[in-house]
Amino acid sequence: MSSLLEVKSDYFQSKIDRILRRFPTLGRLLSSTFSLLEVALLELFRRLDKRFNTYTFGKLNRRVLKGRWGGKVIPLNKNIDAETRFLPTQEILEILSRSNVVGISWCYCRAVQRKYNEPNCDHPLYTCIHLSFGQSLYEIPNKSINLKKVSKEKIVELLEDSDKRGLVHQIIYFPSPQFYYVVCNCCPCCCVVMEKFLKHGSPQMVKSDFIAETDELKCINCGKCIEWCYFGARKINENKLEFDPMKCFGCGICVPQCPNDSIILKKK
Repeated sequence: MSSLLEVKSDYFQSKIDRILRRFPTLGRLLSSTFSLLEVALLELFRRLDKRFNTYTFGKLNRRVLKGRWGGKVIPLNKNIDAETRFLPTQEILEILSRSNVVGISWCYCRAVQRKYNEPNCDHPLYTCIHLSFGQSLYEIPNKSINLKKVSKEKIVELLEDSDKRGLVHQIIYFPSPQFYYVVCNCCPCCCVVMEKFLKHGSPQMVKSDFIAETDELKCINCGKCIEWCYFGARKINENKLEFDPMKCFGCGICVPQCPNDSIILKKK
């Protein structure tokens, strides 16, 4: 009986995706509407979790949303191998150059962490890049550059500083990973999506289209990349670096942290 329900659920989910692909404007509308409710929902979940000692977000995502609300990791182009040809939908600056950016605002997750917990995060508060309307990755190749209020140079500075700090670039999506409404630069100590994923495997985090590769001839097995790999893909075993490709999210945060320039992102 349960397997039959799973089959029906999979069919229903795939049907939703087909509709969204055929009518991207519907997905953009749903994404925009959801973005207006996001902060209120996050605050509601936080209060419910605190009062009932539960994980409301995870339960909602597993039973109702089915991974339709979460974050997709998108790397910065300078961490990608120069010989790799990537699509505009695969690199964060390419996505933003074709999105209707309206400004940079404060991060709800980081603000809440500072308000209710001990301040153990020194990353900037204003790191969220907001969009005026839900965007569709399906439409990226056809959209023209349309930046408002915030210059492209300012966005580049923010993203490069986030990269140095070890913040993971994510496009927060709804109702599927193809439709996004804000670009966040996330740390595992504050980010709701990332922190909950690392602890519980939910809400959904989608890997990038890249994977980190290490040049063994350059690698000195110093282990510095390990502290910057939030997903546990790297470890030292018998004084030698070991890499688990299944755990790598292709965020590229380890790339600029390597003292010997031995890591680069390669397309999967």
